[in-house]
Amino acid sequence: MTVIRRIVIFAMVLTLFSAVYGWAAEPIKLGSVLRLSAGAEHGIPSKRGVELAVEEVNKAGGINGRKVEVIFEDEKDSPATCVNAVQKLINVDKVVALIGPMTSGGVLAAGPTAEAAKKLCITPTATSPKVSGMGEFVSRACSRIDQQSRELTDYVAKTWKPKSVGILFSNEPYGKGCSELFGKDFEKLGIKVVANESFMRGARDFKAQLTTIKSLNPDILFIPGYTQETAPAAAQARQLGMNQKILGVYGDMDEVYIQLAGKAAEGHVIASEYDVDYNTPKNQEFKKRYFELAKKHNDPVNIMFAALTYDSTGMVLAGMQKYGPDSEGIKKFLKEMKDYDGVTGKLSFDQKNDCVKSALYILEVQNGKWVKVK
Repeated sequence: MTVIRRIVIFAMVLTLFSAVYGWAAEPIKLGSVLRLSAGAEHGIPSKRGVELAVEEVNKAGGINGRKVEVIFEDEKDSPATCVNAVQKLINVDKVVALIGPMTSGGVLAAGPTAEAAKKLCITPTATSPKVSGMGEFVSRACSRIDQQSRELTDYVAKTWKPKSVGILFSNEPYGKGCSELFGKDFEKLGIKVVANESFMRGARDFKAQLTTIKSLNPDILFIPGYTQETAPAAAQARQLGMNQKILGVYGDMDEVYIQLAGKAAEGHVIASEYDVDYNTPKNQEFKKRYFELAKKHNDPVNIMFAALTYDSTGMVLAGMQKYGPDSEGIKKFLKEMKDYDGVTGKLSFDQKNDCVKSALYILEVQNGKWVKVK
């Protein structure tokens, strides 16, 4: 073998080795579409949940020696923005899977894009029943709003024994869906819906709608929507002399809600996905790490949203560890997974790719803090 030929062969082997080594060292890219501007009081804690789950895996050596890198996009509470973000993450960034979007409208708009590309998309917080069975690659890590509705309305009926309810809802997919579902469940329990008023996202004055509801004197007031509107709406209800018990939806589980609603937050009741006192080693460690991270970054604190994305990301990473960094493998893992040890409970998935949980909780604001009452 001539010297030149040996050099050529050596160069080819070196090139092949470099290519293989370089591929093996490349990070695995995970995409995440979260509420990082509009709704940041929920989106920033959610981002920390993703980061904590990824940090755990990377510290343990990654996925078969490869680190996981997360590329975050802001959904801006805009379905069109969610579609663009998902398209970018899939086509430009070449992510393996996606955590988010968070809102029901965002998932309903962008889910078909992920499904067409066969990229696993798991939403941590979208509760609309319309997300169920959207496709083989679209999963949900939280409970459906109709499940939350049954838990909350049953608790209210047994505990407060009201005969009527007034509803003031956010006029977008989430709020409208809540109004319809909770309204039906109230009626089934003999609680008549005597008012059904709406407001737009970004609204700050709710007095006209509340005055209409007040005139009908319902026993309780239900305000479904997002914290930036639901909290001031509750405060304005009290300013108008409305003393009814107020209940809301799980997005209200937020220190920001209590801050914005002030004294009106006292007695506020919701159904929740997360029990801060859930007594498992995994949850105790998660709580410690989350609060340390939130304090370090001076974040808005919402451990429920952090817990939901922590579990969502953890299940995706567990799928990668078992079947490799591939959406087909992650999808297979989620379908066969039973009683995953999550911080929000023991988790499995049903035939419609909805998460099945061991429990939901009822929380009430007492002395300025969220307290589990059931």
